[in-house]
Amino acid sequence: MSGTRVTAGASRGRVLKTPTGRVTRPTTSLVREALFNIIGDSIRGARVLDLFAGAGTLGIEALSRGAASATFVERDRSCANIVAENLAATGFAPQGDVASADAIDWLRAHVSDLKTYNLLLVDPPYRDAGALDLALQALDRGPLRDQALVVVEHHRRQLLPALRRLAQVRERDYGTTRLTFLRYA
Repeated sequence: MSGTRVTAGASRGRVLKTPTGRVTRPTTSLVREALFNIIGDSIRGARVLDLFAGAGTLGIEALSRGAASATFVERDRSCANIVAENLAATGFAPQGDVASADAIDWLRAHVSDLKTYNLLLVDPPYRDAGALDLALQALDRGPLRDQALVVVEHHRRQLLPALRRLAQVRERDYGTTRLTFLRYA
């Protein structure tokens, strides 16, 4: 087990457990800090959906910075357990809901719940372009909350699929990582 630190907010400096090995790729501190600096104060009171959650670093960072709640979806049961442990260690367990499920299956089963989220974080494994395409296409069909923000973390060479309702509003590169910000309209 290794760890990474929360970069800001109520749990700033708290070490989060992350799985060892190359199965998951926790978002680096630099990328997390950049993402939430771009989002700014709109994180306060947000309802967050963290798809492909891994150890939950993005969603927990959102909670630390003032999000009201976060739902974490992670298919690997050991990673989902780490998310639950990290929520307990940071005191955010009451605000977090962990689903041990495939993100695409979860999206299909919870279509009616999607309107409740105003920030959706999508960070599939870089080597799984199909999962990214399927997740974005499912979110594009919605229905999402009007003006919901979808933030995608992906390899900078990976192209996103053509989308109708999700419009790109910003894109930033950090080494091989690209953050693409999309708005639902």
